[in-house]
Amino acid sequence: MKLRTRLAIVLAALATATGLVVAILSYTTTTHQLMASVDLSLRETAVTLRSHPALLRPRTSFAPTPPILLDGPTHDHGLLPGVIVEVIKPDGVTTLVTGAQKLSASYHDVAIARGLATRWLRTQHVGSTTYRVLTISLGRRGALVVARNINDVLTSLGVLRIRFGLLVVGAALAAALLGLAIATAISRPILRLANTITTLTPDTDSSLHSQAQRSDEVGVLARAFERALGAVRDSEAQQRRLIQNASHELRTPLTSLRTNIDLLGRYDALAANDRARILADLDTETQELTNLVSELVDLVLTEQPNEVTTALDVGATVTELVDRFRTRSNREMAYASPPVPVVILASKRAIDQVVSNLLDNAIKFSPPGSTITITLTPTNLEVTNLAEPISDVDRDRIFERFYRTPASRAIDGSGLGLAIVREVITKIGGTTYVYNTDTALGNAVTIGVTFLTQR
Repeated sequence: MKLRTRLAIVLAALATATGLVVAILSYTTTTHQLMASVDLSLRETAVTLRSHPALLRPRTSFAPTPPILLDGPTHDHGLLPGVIVEVIKPDGVTTLVTGAQKLSASYHDVAIARGLATRWLRTQHVGSTTYRVLTISLGRRGALVVARNINDVLTSLGVLRIRFGLLVVGAALAAALLGLAIATAISRPILRLANTITTLTPDTDSSLHSQAQRSDEVGVLARAFERALGAVRDSEAQQRRLIQNASHELRTPLTSLRTNIDLLGRYDALAANDRARILADLDTETQELTNLVSELVDLVLTEQPNEVTTALDVGATVTELVDRFRTRSNREMAYASPPVPVVILASKRAIDQVVSNLLDNAIKFSPPGSTITITLTPTNLEVTNLAEPISDVDRDRIFERFYRTPASRAIDGSGLGLAIVREVITKIGGTTYVYNTDTALGNAVTIGVTFLTQR
């Protein structure tokens, strides 16, 4: 069901409920006031008649008679046509004073005539006529019954019920139409935004941007779509760059492998030393291709959003990996554990990737025999090694995928290690940085990360 239809139904239901409440209260109040007016007329007429006993002469026939006209002050209504006046004796005999017909006396009326009660007010139906009847005591003379034909009152109330019903129905229809108009007006900019997004092209970006300038909820929605579309476009651009760079990096070892395989096709014509060199090249290129594929897999894994994060002691992870790399590379590494645990919210695989790639990068680009220094603080992890200075241009791009500085292009590598470091650290809320340092042994390069999500 469309939003505008739902809003129209809700407004119609509210109008119906409100109209019903108002109609019921109005009808009840009107009914009470009309019946109170009739009851007041009956009481004043009864009191006046009781104070004028000469008016209570019995009728000798049941032919229609004009109403009794009372002398002296009386209620405005007086004894109007349609009023029945009866006197009930203590023995239960009823005499008609005025009116078209007698009313049947009940045991309540007889009880009042005998002095057992003082008054009784009720509504009584006689054929098709409805009367409002009041019975009051006349003392030893019995009881006085005054009845008023209220068919006219009931007819007026019936007309009032019909009018109230029509009013409620009209209010519901008007509210439904108004709700439909309001919902249409509200949904129109949303539908335009949806149409813009559905048919979005570079030429319609300005249309989405113009809607994002609105200060209402539609503007909020348009800005959210702009951010989402921007993220999608950035992701697509990164994927294209990754495919282009990966294809470029894979092409070199594959070309070398194909060339060496072609040479091996002439195996018998090659000298022993040439065959050994080709086989060594094949092993090197195969290893480089394997490393590149592994790093590509690692890079893809860093972008997965479903890793389980826990409170992790970075110091313990760094200690474990430093010992492993020191043994494997036979390099000197200076590292002292911090005095207090450095606990951050991350997955162990992610921190293993960061530390491993930083150490591998330092081993790869530092001269043999030099010392690699690892420093861990409550907010930073830095790895320092002797190396050629990093230029300002390279410092800004060293963490890009597949980017390699001119000095590093002669060294085996894919240019993905530091890119993986940045991807992982950014994902857990940190940053990466690099700077040069002059030492007594020469220039040193420090690559570090910050832990913005430290707890």
